[in-house]
Amino acid sequence: MSAPATPVTADTAGQELLRADAVVKRYGPVTVLRGASLDVVAGRVDGLIGRNGAGKSTLVNVLAGRVHADGGRVLLDGRPVDLRTPADALAHGIVAVPQEIVMPMDMTVTEVVTFGAEPGRGGVLARRTAERRVRELTEGLGLPIDVRARVRDLPVSWQRVVLLAQALHREARVLILDEPTAAMNADDSARVLSVVRRLRDRGLGIVFISHRFDEVQEACDRVTALADGEVIDVMDGAEVTHDRLVAAITGPESAMPKPRVPDTAAVVALDDHAGALQARDLKGERLDGLDLDVRPGEVVGIAGLPGSGVAEVFEHLAGRRRAASGSIRVGERTVTSERSATRLGIGLLPASRRSAAMTTEPVLENVALPALAACGRRGVVSTSSIRRRSADIVDRLSLRPVAERRMGQLSGGNQQRVLVAAKLLAGPRFLLLEDPTVGVDIAARAELHALLRSLAAEGLGLLVGSSEPEELLEICDRVVVLRRGRVELTSRAEDLSEYELVGAMTGSAPATTG
Repeated sequence: MSAPATPVTADTAGQELLRADAVVKRYGPVTVLRGASLDVVAGRVDGLIGRNGAGKSTLVNVLAGRVHADGGRVLLDGRPVDLRTPADALAHGIVAVPQEIVMPMDMTVTEVVTFGAEPGRGGVLARRTAERRVRELTEGLGLPIDVRARVRDLPVSWQRVVLLAQALHREARVLILDEPTAAMNADDSARVLSVVRRLRDRGLGIVFISHRFDEVQEACDRVTALADGEVIDVMDGAEVTHDRLVAAITGPESAMPKPRVPDTAAVVALDDHAGALQARDLKGERLDGLDLDVRPGEVVGIAGLPGSGVAEVFEHLAGRRRAASGSIRVGERTVTSERSATRLGIGLLPASRRSAAMTTEPVLENVALPALAACGRRGVVSTSSIRRRSADIVDRLSLRPVAERRMGQLSGGNQQRVLVAAKLLAGPRFLLLEDPTVGVDIAARAELHALLRSLAAEGLGLLVGSSEPEELLEICDRVVVLRRGRVELTSRAEDLSEYELVGAMTGSAPATTG
């Protein structure tokens, strides 16, 4: 591995290290980057923000050598450079640290930091040299970690610092940090941000990708916002305010509420909690005293950044995860397990279709999956029984044209309708849906939205999680926002703008009720 052409020190601060210049990237007919630019300067933290699909990941993957651009240039120290592989980027001192912490957990801190670039030829002397080097790196980052400790025994924030120390050992000049504090609590996040500032002060150029706007404000000297593969805003210093960050994500027109007329005619006794799905003072790994109600005939949206606790809410309500304290009830009956949740009429449709479906089996078998035990005798499943039980659901969800096809042959929208059909066959009272329209086209999305509203009109209670705020405002009666495990905001959807919703998710919107 070659050393960086120009060593990074605090004295080089202000010098341009790396630049993406008018980068274009296409995947077939879809253009993901449309002339996007980003410059990385020594001694500066550059934030990169944008909603899902804006092009952030593609842009940094170009800089990290994971993706080759179709147009534009990448310049290193002002000279064009061809980064074909991550190894090319690493040889030039460009290190990308992914959101997911992936490392051999049974190895020691020293072994992980020096992996692939071990000093000496082995033996006791080389080990001591490596430990001394790693100790200097971690202490320089303000964290005196035991360099002989197993990585698995460290707090998650220290595991992240181990990856940063590894980058320094590899003589990084540019660090690309993708959601470095995702799923961390406030103390762990503060520890990581402190290390990011130390790295900046040492003269590294840092790209900081995050949805946590309070941390973007704290950590970043400049912020670039992307939308639809283009740069739509660049903020410097005092210009990096929460309001401007939110406006860059949602667009200025979203600051105005967009009233909708929810189909609430069939909502059952919204002021009467009898028969509702209720969580009370729920505490767990990331939940800190959650209160939540889903009433029959109501569509409730739940929103939050990764690590906010949203994913855990679905697991708890479906009985798949045991809470540290608190209760979950349907009416007067308590959810104690996944089996009891199913018995009380709670159905969960997870975000991953692959994990919820038999992709090699026909549609009818997938629809009948929840009722397979009742479709045959002595372990033999009757095809005629499956067809009889599934016929009404298949017709209602317009699945008849694809009923004989295998699940893996269907489009994303049809797969999702099959999974909803399977849940309906079990006769639920409440449906929990995580990102129900992820990966589906516009037409299928509209059909799924109409289906969910019609189910609510028939008296089902729905809890919908989505990574797209505008989707929640479109289909929900109420929206609940979680932040760091607590309810940040509760509002009727018709009273809430996308600007206010994103503001609550990312940092500093006042709570309202409805």
